[in-house]
Amino acid sequence: MTKTLNGELANSTGWLINPCKKLVLFFIQDPKQEPHEVKVITQLWHATAEGIPIKIKNTRTMKLKDALETWEELLGNGWELVEHQINKDAA
Repeated sequence: MTKTLNGELANSTGWLINPCKKLVLFFIQDPKQEPHEVKVITQLWHATAEGIPIKIKNTRTMKLKDALETWEELLGNGWELVEHQINKDAA
């Protein structure tokens, strides 16, 4: 997920992995969103030591602004962007 200059997302998808390498969080734009309000779905997964998701823990839907805040907060707390994006076709 990357911000553009106006604060919107150029691509509102991506995987983050927590510092312990036990959880990954997937962000994807909601395909069923209303035209006037962008929503993002997050899926929190338990992961292998390699960062591969193995079991879903929860799913949430949030406004784009909240998703951006969550993304930035997680990065500030040591979560890292998964360089080899899992399931690029879905993302």
